[in-house]
Amino acid sequence: MKLFLTGGSGFLGRNFIKYVLSRDKQITINALSRSSISDELILSGCNEVEGGRERVRIIRGDMNDEAAIREGVNEADVVVHMAAKVQPWGYFPEFEKVNVQGTSLLLSIISNLPQKPRFIYISSFTALISNHYPKDALPDWAPYSKSKCLTENLILKSTYSNVIILRLGWLWGKDDDTLLPKLKNLSKNPLWLFTPECYELSILHVTNACEATFLSCVHQFKANQVEGKKIYEIEDSEGKIKVEDFMEFYVGTVSKVNPPRPFTTFRPPKWFIWGAITFVEWIPFLGYSKRWMFDGCNRESLLCLFQDYRLYSDNAKQELGYVGIVSREQGIQELKRMYLNE
Repeated sequence: MKLFLTGGSGFLGRNFIKYVLSRDKQITINALSRSSISDELILSGCNEVEGGRERVRIIRGDMNDEAAIREGVNEADVVVHMAAKVQPWGYFPEFEKVNVQGTSLLLSIISNLPQKPRFIYISSFTALISNHYPKDALPDWAPYSKSKCLTENLILKSTYSNVIILRLGWLWGKDDDTLLPKLKNLSKNPLWLFTPECYELSILHVTNACEATFLSCVHQFKANQVEGKKIYEIEDSEGKIKVEDFMEFYVGTVSKVNPPRPFTTFRPPKWFIWGAITFVEWIPFLGYSKRWMFDGCNRESLLCLFQDYRLYSDNAKQELGYVGIVSREQGIQELKRMYLNE
C-alpha cells in the first residue's frame, strides 16, 4: 500500500509514520514537507523502525503547491490529509489559505486521477462549532475552528465519494509540542483559578489516533455498507474527563507538580469570563491575534470549554474496529518514562 501523507512533521504525523511503518512492512509513504526542518521531523518517526527511512519519500512543497501534490498522489492508494495551520489566534484568511483552499486543491487533483485513492481527512472536535453558530456566520475570532468546519463541509459537498473523516478529540501523549505547552502556560495563569464549570472533554491519546487512522487506511467496508463519505468521532476508551482532572494528570505528570485546581467555593459564571475576554480582544490597538494573550484565555479556547464538544466513538468501534489500544494509565506511565525518567 502506498500512502500520500500531509502534515507528517506534526505531533500526530510523526507518531503516525512510526505506527504505520511498524504495523505493515509493505506500506510506503510519500510525505509532503515544507522545509529541511520538516524533513528531519518526518524522518524522525522512521528511526525506530527497521528500514523505515527507505520506505518514506520526501516531497518538497506545501498545501498550495499543485506540482508537489500531483507528485505526491501519483499511484497512491490512500491519501491521509493531516496538514493544517493550528493556532487558537490569528487572522482567518491565513487559516483559510492552508486549511480550506489547500484541501480544495488536493481534492480537485485526486478527483481527476484515473485510479481514485481513499481520502482520509483528519478533522477535529472543533469542527462542531457549527453546532453553536450558523455555518454561514461562523466567527472569524475562532479561525482554526471555522476553517476545520468549512473544510469538512467542503469535503461533504464534493463529488468525491471514497472519503473518511476522522473527528479527533483533544490530542495528548509523549512528544506533544502542540497542546501541552499551552496547558502548562494556562496552569500558571491566575485566571485558571476562576474557570467556571465546563463541559467534560473528549481526549485522545496520540497512539489511539494513529490506530484509528491506520484502520481507516486498511478498512474494507462490508457488503451491506455503502462505500461513501463516512464521519467517525474518536476519543479514548475511558470516555470523557473534566478539564481540571485532565490538567492535573497531564500537566502534573510531566512537571512533577500538580497544577492548582479552580476554586470550588467561587466559580464565576461563564458569561462573566466570556465578557471579560471579549472586551480585551476588542481593544483596538492590541488586536485579537496578538500572542500576548495567555494560552487558553481567548474566545476560541474558551468556546471549546464552555460549549458541548463531546465526541462519541461507538460507530468507529462498530465499523472500523477501533479499540483505543493505549489506556489512560498506560499513557501516563509513558509520559513519566519520557519526562521524569521513571
